[in-house]
Amino acid sequence: MSGAETLAAVRRERHGSVTIGHGTDLAAAAMLGHVPLGFSEIPLAVCDYPIVFIKDGATGAFRLVALLGFAANRNLFVIGGSWAATYLPLNVLRLPFYLGAPDGGELELCIDEGSSLIGGTPGNALFEASGSETAFLAGRRTLLNTMLADAEKTARFVSTVTAARLVTPMTITLHHADQRQQDIAGAYTIDPLALESLDGETLQKLHRDGHLGAIYAVMHSLGQLTRLEQLHNAHGEHPIARSAVQLHL
Repeated sequence: MSGAETLAAVRRERHGSVTIGHGTDLAAAAMLGHVPLGFSEIPLAVCDYPIVFIKDGATGAFRLVALLGFAANRNLFVIGGSWAATYLPLNVLRLPFYLGAPDGGELELCIDEGSSLIGGTPGNALFEASGSETAFLAGRRTLLNTMLADAEKTARFVSTVTAARLVTPMTITLHHADQRQQDIAGAYTIDPLALESLDGETLQKLHRDGHLGAIYAVMHSLGQLTRLEQLHNAHGEHPIARSAVQLHL
């Protein structure tokens, strides 16, 4: 969502007069086909988004994400200048802030200086006249630290379901109104048969760890593909008549 060349550590000397426009960075968000989710977001995100696993192109590790559209760089939830969902994922809410190490050192609060929110009016200042952080900047710092802690819980959840061999590839098939058929691969979900085959002790541990409810939420979230269909058709491009999901068990 940001280019390394526009990411800079937040510094009073550099950003003392910077303001961040109110609202969501829709210019950046509009280019997202999916967005990473934290484990604690699952109960909230399931009300709006299909939640799936995808493989990291560099490491091959699974990541938990919310699908925002049917194409890599197209966010169907950005429509009419607003975000068409009840829940806004934290990885969108935090924009234009990141935790990064632009100088190769430890993680610190950074800002994407190329964001469309930079200099927005009305906006939120980052620093008081005294040089101290504003409540807005302190809040964003807290948000990023909370997300970092949640990332550890997410990693444990992903590790648990992969170790239990519960993750299976899936294909989303879009049946367009003009009779075209489009297959979309690359996403993974929970294998219901593998889940049913788990022994009682394993299921109890999943429940104790808070993972069992999340597993069912991920499975049921595929019903939100209908929402993606509706949004796709609202954009007025190649209407979809229906979609179908095939699990490769």
